[in-house]
Amino acid sequence: MKPKILSLVIVLSVIATFTSCQKDDDAGSLGGTQSAIGSVNNTFQLSGIPSGISGVSAKVTDLSNGISKVTYTGTVTNQTYLNLLKTSKDVTVSGNTVSCNCNCKITSEGMETVFDEGTLTLVKNDAKVGDTWSLNHGGSTIKREVTEVSNEDTYYWGGMYIKTIKVKETGRNVPGYAGTEFIYNHKFGIVGVKLLFEDGTSKTIGVSSANQN
Repeated sequence: MKPKILSLVIVLSVIATFTSCQKDDDAGSLGGTQSAIGSVNNTFQLSGIPSGISGVSAKVTDLSNGISKVTYTGTVTNQTYLNLLKTSKDVTVSGNTVSCNCNCKITSEGMETVFDEGTLTLVKNDAKVGDTWSLNHGGSTIKREVTEVSNEDTYYWGGMYIKTIKVKETGRNVPGYAGTEFIYNHKFGIVGVKLLFEDGTSKTIGVSSANQN
């Protein structure tokens, strides 16, 4: 699958990428207080969206028992892209409108993604390089590993430099796709998602939450 077309699929399910997984060994360990980032009606702006998708938005549409549902929507007019998106179980296509949902727990301590079978840690504020979280899915292992924790403001975002934690996710077994790097800040939440392709190229999607921790 070409990186450009693959990006279109991944962008619309940037966090909600799996539908059947086993419970993580560290599931449900995230403490802390509810973050405003996960509150109902909070919105997210996405920048750097690949050509072929327009009007992409993300909004928290529900918060129940500490679990936030984030709904992503966008408009796709290219029929080839629409047909491809229809093959993904995570994406709903209605006319030219595509959408998908992500369930996650967002607290003052970090983030977890939530599935029917359990939860998988995405990031923790006190994470250290080398920390890993994993789950079994479809005969393969999905792994998230902390690859960088900055002690200085080195990542340029929103007109300023900020500290970040970078978490690399691998194991999706999608031809042509090497993994995802989540870029996180303790105050602003997820600030970027870097899509990594097997040909060595990458595409970074900027993320900005209206609410902050």
